[in-house]
Amino acid sequence: MVTSSRFAPNSPMILGAFVFLSGFTMMAFEIMAARLISPFLGSSLQTWTAVIASVLLGIIVGSRVGGYLADRFHHARLLGFLLAASGLLAAAAYGIAFLIGPIISASTLPLPLLTVTFGVLVFFPPAAISASITPAAVRVGLDSLQNTGRLYGMLGAWNSAGSIFGTYLTGFVFQAYLSTKLVWFSLAVLLVVAGCLHLIRVRRV
Repeated sequence: MVTSSRFAPNSPMILGAFVFLSGFTMMAFEIMAARLISPFLGSSLQTWTAVIASVLLGIIVGSRVGGYLADRFHHARLLGFLLAASGLLAAAAYGIAFLIGPIISASTLPLPLLTVTFGVLVFFPPAAISASITPAAVRVGLDSLQNTGRLYGMLGAWNSAGSIFGTYLTGFVFQAYLSTKLVWFSLAVLLVVAGCLHLIRVRRV
């Protein structure tokens, strides 16, 4: 690594915090997605299936694209851009849901097709960007091929830990005591701020 500082832009601690945040927010958005889709298409096994599948599709595409971007632009700035972009897309997704929701709910097409369309348009983009953060973090944190497995394992563990915390906090606390809109935009702002602060910090290193 470029520096041994614990707070360097490419240090394991900073990279771990970023992938933890991406996992946390991704699962929080996924849990809250049920409340976004239910006013228009109801709450059923089909709507949940569409939400989960859209997020998983985003993870597949985002992981592939994130790996490509990481190899081509492996500077630490990439993480800042991806974090900020994930927050902006998450905020936009909330608005898109209420923009297309009435149109989709008024359609006479089969419910499975409507739920999939809603899920892909609303939940796929932020999930894809969020999923691209981990491969980018792995590339930034590599100082040699000898520690690739350990680094990937460590970052994958932090991402999963963030997902678990995001799931429990959203399901048991956020949804019980706070509005969906407040939590959604607070997390989106947090991602944008974290990304922008990282970009500023990288420029000073």
